[in-house]
Amino acid sequence: MGRCCFELLNFFMKKLIRISTVPTSLDVFLKGFLKELSEKYEVLAVSSPGEELAQIGEREGVRTVAVAMERHISILKDVVSLCRLIVLFARERPYMVHSITPKAGLLAMLAAWFTRVPVRIHTFTGLVFPTSTGVKRQILILMDRVICGCATYINPEGWGVAADLKQ
Repeated sequence: MGRCCFELLNFFMKKLIRISTVPTSLDVFLKGFLKELSEKYEVLAVSSPGEELAQIGEREGVRTVAVAMERHISILKDVVSLCRLIVLFARERPYMVHSITPKAGLLAMLAAWFTRVPVRIHTFTGLVFPTSTGVKRQILILMDRVICGCATYINPEGWGVAADLKQ
């Protein structure tokens, strides 16, 4: 099958990647929704490895890929995770990447921006920086700015999160 045929197939069956740092977030925030999405789109759920990720894939009827991500700042591990996501997105060529946790948001939005994914969405389900101080707070604010700069759409979970982001 030629490249043109694959592009035509991709037009009719767009691929979406939903990503979180840990599988529990996919389970809690997207339970049932991944299955619903998979009726119209090819859905790939990405998160750190674990049995829970495989269970989500079975229950929701979606393909899963494990990419190790640290929840806390870990520069070396974060660079490795970013590189793995870049390779994954380049191979999968999704139409949309949608992240829902802070670290997955940073890594996924950067990787999606580097690989020119057309639609890059991050849902802020809460912010970490308002309760932090000092240098850590400045790093967290910078991370959120990078997420916003790389994303094509930002979805704050509520008015309070939206107000904190604007500030």
